[in-house]
Amino acid sequence: MKCIFGVCSTAPANKRLKNGYTLYDWVMRKRCFPAFWGRPLLGEQAVTTEELEFLTQKDCRVALMISDLTEAGVSALSGKKDALRAVKAAKKLGVPQNSGIALFAEIHPEWSINHNWMISFARTVLANGYLPGFIGNTDSSDNFNFDRQCSHYVHATKEQNQFGAIYWATAPKQSKMPKEWSPYCPSALNPEEMHLWSPGKSAFDDISLNEIYARDEKVLEGMWERRYNKNE
Repeated sequence: MKCIFGVCSTAPANKRLKNGYTLYDWVMRKRCFPAFWGRPLLGEQAVTTEELEFLTQKDCRVALMISDLTEAGVSALSGKKDALRAVKAAKKLGVPQNSGIALFAEIHPEWSINHNWMISFARTVLANGYLPGFIGNTDSSDNFNFDRQCSHYVHATKEQNQFGAIYWATAPKQSKMPKEWSPYCPSALNPEEMHLWSPGKSAFDDISLNEIYARDEKVLEGMWERRYNKNE
C-alpha cells in the first residue's frame, strides 16, 4: 500500500531537542521524511510564522488544526462561532482563501458532538474560502456518538457534497505502518472516504507525536504549502 507519512504535535517542528536535533529532523532521522505536519491554528501552542518558514524550507505542508474546541461547544447546535474564530486566525496567518486549504476541527476521542454543529461549522468555513476537516474517534465501539453524528452530517449534507469535508480517522491503533488502507469509519462512509488516518504515536524526549498517514497525494492539497519569501 502506498500512503504518505506525516505527523501532528502540539510542540513546534523547529523545537530544539536535548540531543541537538530539531523535532522535525529527529522524526526524519528515526522514521522518514514527513510530507506534512499537523499544528494548532489557535491558542498558546499555535503555529508561528517562524515555524512556518522552517517547514517551508523543508518542503513540508501544514495541516491546520483547531485544537482549542470544547465538548460543550461541539455539542451545541451551531458551530458558526468556532468556524469564524478559525477563519480569522487563518487569515491573520496568511493562509490563502479559495485554494482548497482545510481547517481541521479536532474532536477529542471521548467527546460527544452534535451533527448540527458540524453542519454550521462546515458551511461557515466553506463560505469563507476554506474546506472543513473533522478529526474524530472512528472506533464506534469506543465512542458511538461520533459514528452516529458524523453519519447524520453525511446524510444531511449529501446535496452539498458534504461541503467538501476532509475526514481524519483516529482508529484503529497499530504499532507499525499500515499495510492496507483500513481505518475505521462512520457507518455512512467507507474506508476509502477517510482521507487521513492516525494509527499510532511516537515519543521524543517528553514530546508525544501522532503519526498520520494520508491516503494519497490529492489529500495533501488540503494542507497549506506555504511559499517561501526570501525577504522575510
